[in-house]
Amino acid sequence: MELRDEELRLVAIRRRATQLAVALVTEPFSVDTDAQLRSYVERDADEAQVLVREVLAISPARLRERIAELTRSKSVRGEVTA
Repeated sequence: MELRDEELRLVAIRRRATQLAVALVTEPFSVDTDAQLRSYVERDADEAQVLVREVLAISPARLRERIAELTRSKSVRGEVTA
């Protein structure tokens, strides 16, 4: 069982958002943090909202099934690059 493209994209966006959150706490005035924030807003924020709405539209039962499928699968790896 492989992660779907939308799932991979959402995981990658969340990872970047988490990295940004850490940077905002640890180095809020850094030029790199500013660049990360601008990149997130320009590149990821709108798509993340769409993807999250799609996930929230899935019935709780189907969501549990999908999580169970992914949990049972040995082909899903923790690595996401994007």
